[in-house]
Amino acid sequence: MFSIRNNVRNSFTSIFRRPSITSPLTSRTLASKALDKTKLETSTPLAEELAATGVWDPSRRGPKPKNAKTSPKADKTRLNIVSEKLCDDIFAYVGSTLERHKGCDIVDIYPGAGLWSRKLHDYLQPRSHILMEPDAELYEPFLKPLLDRPNTTLIPASGLVWRELSSIMTPEYLPHQVVPDPSRLTQRNDTLLVTANIAFHPKKRFLTFESMASLVLYQFIESIRSSGLFQRYGLVRMLIWTRHDDKYSLLPKMMQKRKKLALDSELSCEWVREVCGREGLDSAWFVRDSIIDASSSLATWERMQAAGIKMPRGRASEDLKEAKVALRSRKAIVPGSRPPVFKRQFQEALNELETAHKEQVFTKDSDTYKSMQSYRWRATSEDRKHERMFRLISGLDAINLLYKSGRASSGELEALEAEWEASLQANPKGSINEFITYKDNLHYYRQDPPLLHWDRRAYDPMVVRAEEFFPNIECALLDIQPKEVHPLLRQRGPHSNRAGDCFDLVMNSMMFQSTLPVSQSLDAIMPGAADYIIPRWKSGKDLDHGGVLTKTRYAQLSARLLNARQWEELLELWMEWPFRPEFHELIARTNDEEANEDTILNTDL
Repeated sequence: MFSIRNNVRNSFTSIFRRPSITSPLTSRTLASKALDKTKLETSTPLAEELAATGVWDPSRRGPKPKNAKTSPKADKTRLNIVSEKLCDDIFAYVGSTLERHKGCDIVDIYPGAGLWSRKLHDYLQPRSHILMEPDAELYEPFLKPLLDRPNTTLIPASGLVWRELSSIMTPEYLPHQVVPDPSRLTQRNDTLLVTANIAFHPKKRFLTFESMASLVLYQFIESIRSSGLFQRYGLVRMLIWTRHDDKYSLLPKMMQKRKKLALDSELSCEWVREVCGREGLDSAWFVRDSIIDASSSLATWERMQAAGIKMPRGRASEDLKEAKVALRSRKAIVPGSRPPVFKRQFQEALNELETAHKEQVFTKDSDTYKSMQSYRWRATSEDRKHERMFRLISGLDAINLLYKSGRASSGELEALEAEWEASLQANPKGSINEFITYKDNLHYYRQDPPLLHWDRRAYDPMVVRAEEFFPNIECALLDIQPKEVHPLLRQRGPHSNRAGDCFDLVMNSMMFQSTLPVSQSLDAIMPGAADYIIPRWKSGKDLDHGGVLTKTRYAQLSARLLNARQWEELLELWMEWPFRPEFHELIARTNDEEANEDTILNTDL
C-alpha cells in the first residue's frame, strides 16, 4: 500500500497512493471472524425487531429447510444504534453546536435501522434528507416513519461506493446546493451535513487497510484537500459512527499512535471530536505519562465549564470524574513537574496480590508470593527509571529556559547541552528510547495549542454501553469540521505548480526516518535543502508553539514532532528554494519503498 515506483505512470500519483474514489469498496473486503452469539442481547424494542429479522442469527447459517422462511439478504456485519436515550443524550450534550445546521440538507450514508437518522431529522428539521442504504430490502420497513415525511428520499445504493455517492451530487437530488467558485471552496457550508454509519463487526479489511472504515475515513479527510465528493460544495461537516477501535487512526491519544490519517486531519480539520464512545485505553501496548492524561482531562473540564457544557447523567468517564475532584481540591497537575507515571498491566496484578496478601499472608515459598516479589522488584526498577527520566527532562527544561531568556552565552549553552547529552547516554539504550518517547509526548502536549486533536477537545466523550447497539459492540460518534487548507497543499496535478504533490513526496520520505533531526531528513532528500530552509523556518524555533532551539541530536525537532503549521511553513520554504528539484527529479530522489499505514509516523522510539 502507498507504494511509489520510479516510472512515468506513477509520477502523477500521490506519494501515499490514494485509492481510486470510483472503485467499489465493498467488493474486495472480508470479515476477520464470525460474530459472537453473546453479542446479540436485545435491550430495546428496536433491537428486538432487528434480532427478529434473523439476519444476525448464527444458528441460521448453512442449508435451509425447503419451507423455511428466509431472511432478507443483507450485510451481517452492520452495527445499528438502538438506544433512544443515547441519541437524546447526544443532542442534549452537543446539540447547541448543531444549531447552525437547522433547515439544511442531510446526506445520510448507511442509515440502517434509522434511529439516529430520525433523531437527527427531528432536531434539525432539514429541507431535504437523502438516505443511501444498500440493504433497502431489510431496512425500508424500519425507515418508513422517516420516509413518510416530506422531502425525505431513500436511494437503494451504497454511499461508500464513490461512483454511487457522486451520482446524488446533482441538482436533481440537491437542488439547493451549488458548486461555488474556487475562492469560496474554502468557506464553511452549513447548509449541508453528512452523516454515516461505517461501524462493522467483524471488521472488514480492504487491501492493506486494517478495516474498510479506516479507508473511508481516510478518503473523507482526503476529500477536504481535493474538494472532492460532497466537499465540492464548500467545507461540509461530518458526523460519523465507527467501531470504537476504528477511531484511533483519526483521533489518537498519544504520539505513538499518530499516523498519516491523523496528520492529514491536523492539516485539513478545525476539529475532530469524539462525541461518545467506549471508555478505556486505546492501546494495550503504548501508553503516555498518566499525568499528561490527567492534565488533559482537567483542561477539558475547565473548557466545558466555561462553555456551559453539561455531561448527561451516567455518561461521565472516570478520567472526567477525577478531573472534577482535582479542580475542587485546587490540585495542580503539571506534566513534567514530577516523575512520570505509566499505567502498566503488571501494576494492577501487583495491587491485587498486595491486597490479598494483607488479608491472608502468603508463605514465602509459595508461587503467589514469588510472583508478588517479582512484581515488586519490577515496580521498584520502574520507579527508579522514572526518577532518572524526570531528572533528564528537568535538565532539558532548564536549558530551554536559558535559550528563551537569552541569559546564557552560546558557549555556556553548548557546555550544558553536552553535559545533558552525556547524562542521557549513560543510560541503557532501551531507557534512552523510553525517555525520548516520554519527552516527545510531553512536547506534543506542552505547545499552544496541544498538537493532538484529542488534547484540544472542547468536551469529554460520553461513555456508551454495548447494549445501546445491535449487535452489542460499542461504537463512537466522530464530529469532523473541515477547515481552510493551505493553498499550496491544494496545488496538485499537471495543471498546477505541484506543491501539494511535492509535499506528499517530502513528507513521506521524512517519515521513513521520523526520529532523525529535520535537517538530516531534508538533506537526505536533496543536499542543501536544510541550509536554505532551517535558518528561515520561524515556526521551528518558536518555543511556545512546538519549536526547539537546542542543538543536541536527542532533543532536536524530528519529522514526527512537527505540527501542522511547521509542515505548512516547511512547504512554503521548499517552494521558495531556488535550487529545489523539479517534480520528476524529486520522485527519483525519494524512497522507492512502501509506506504502510501502521508504520508511518511510528518508529522503535
